[in-house]
Amino acid sequence: MTSSDKRRGGMESTRKVAIIGAGVSGLACIKACLEEGLEPVCFEQHDELGGVWYYTDEPRPNQGATIYKSLVSNRTKEMMSFSDFPQPKEAPPFLPYTQVHSYLREFADKFELMKFIQFGVQVQHIWRADDYATSGKWMVRTAPVATDNNKNTSPQTSLFDSVMVCSGHFSKPFVPKVPGLEEFTGVVQHSRDYNGAESFKGRKVMVVGGANSAGDVAAEVAQVASVVYLSVRDGTWLFPRLAGGGKPRDFCIQRARQNLPEWLKRILLRRQCNAFLDHENYGLEGCKDPIYGSTMINDEIAFRLATGKVVTRPVVERFTRTGAVFTDGSKIDQLDAVIFATGYNVAIPFLESDILPRDVGDLELYKMMFPARLPHSTLAVIGCVGTIGPIFPVLEIQSRWAARVFSGHCPLPDPQSMQEWLRSNREKCKSKIGRVSLMVCTLPYCEDIAQELGVRPSFWQLLPRDPYLAYLVYFGPAFPTHYRLVGPHRWAGAARHVKMAVSNTYSATRKSAQKPEDCLSAKVTIVKVMFTSLCVIALGIVIGISY
Repeated sequence: MTSSDKRRGGMESTRKVAIIGAGVSGLACIKACLEEGLEPVCFEQHDELGGVWYYTDEPRPNQGATIYKSLVSNRTKEMMSFSDFPQPKEAPPFLPYTQVHSYLREFADKFELMKFIQFGVQVQHIWRADDYATSGKWMVRTAPVATDNNKNTSPQTSLFDSVMVCSGHFSKPFVPKVPGLEEFTGVVQHSRDYNGAESFKGRKVMVVGGANSAGDVAAEVAQVASVVYLSVRDGTWLFPRLAGGGKPRDFCIQRARQNLPEWLKRILLRRQCNAFLDHENYGLEGCKDPIYGSTMINDEIAFRLATGKVVTRPVVERFTRTGAVFTDGSKIDQLDAVIFATGYNVAIPFLESDILPRDVGDLELYKMMFPARLPHSTLAVIGCVGTIGPIFPVLEIQSRWAARVFSGHCPLPDPQSMQEWLRSNREKCKSKIGRVSLMVCTLPYCEDIAQELGVRPSFWQLLPRDPYLAYLVYFGPAFPTHYRLVGPHRWAGAARHVKMAVSNTYSATRKSAQKPEDCLSAKVTIVKVMFTSLCVIALGIVIGISY
């Protein structure tokens, strides 16, 4: 951040921030700006908030990723909530898309965010203001989206102090260039355009991809198709939503586990996956560990594989007019349809490529957010990441950090330090997965940003005032609410909710409400066992050192 940035943060009465998109990240950004005393103006090209979580039968103009009618969240409601606005108790542990969208509306209403959103307004272009060299300001050209009731699409240009790009990177569907695809006579579709299995009844279908969408589509289509072939590049690691005893698997996202040695985490994850389904026996095993390989969260695909309704295949080498040939020499004939669940390209057309390059390998985003080569830290890209873990916490923590940076309360390091981080991150990506990637692991990434913000909870600082809370924060699921316990914009109800979050997850599925006092003895026992264990471990270390 330059000296001019620091002078502006706090000396001007109100700094205007343009927010592009009113999805999850856009809503989080509006709220974060208000917390920092900034003036947000959010532009949403469609007529409803929620981004990808707003369902329509057909993709809307210029829409990126879409959802399908059967979609259910693959993360628990507690992991898909904002840090100071818990999901309702009556909601089930895993939410249908309709309830996710309702929650976003309730969030916007609760914090009065709607008045800051201009619906039906498309951002056409963003460029540096004439005095950008000294001010860091941006020009934003917008225009109303043409509708039957509104033919006036005259553009308007406005000046903003800062910009938050919240349009996501799920914008332009990616279909790999496979030889022969143009000559294939069957149906070719991207998962973006998938809205149900009915049209594939009795057909022979191939789904290409190894992540969540591929699993969802393959499992659903297999209920009506004659057979579904699942083509995966380098295997995929299959995780069910639920672990032992029906406990949500994302409850295993814990700080205690995160601090285990990487070699041990690899072994544990591999064992967990194979305990659910032997990946070698069902053709899913790849050469990469679950930490760095492709993952799929799905509860139904294992049964479809076991019954032969879904059959795995390797990478497609080429298509024929009526089928496909794979890299292992196997073939499929009389193939009726191919659905590519192969992700999306980065597409942010309203920014020049020198600000935000189109190729992932050329992106230079400091900590996946700030263009490192810009002389002013007045533009942030929110949500241009894929996550190994829940994405809601990542979007919110990014939003809060960007707002703190824009307000001048949290300056970024010097350009040289940011470039060094970029070099280090590239080397790490290439050594772990062989390429530059936008993927991040949710918990370590959030912890890093939380440290920048001053909201990262400390076990040792919480321990004296509330031992049970300290235990939950470190050994329990890493809920988003943990980032409202300390630091700026903390939430008075955070500690209480942390203690009730697990119970809240099951509120809708229990026969009767669980009384907090019923759990008191169990809590005391847990705390005693924990501290006894710590004392034993500490004593062992001391004895070992003394000898």
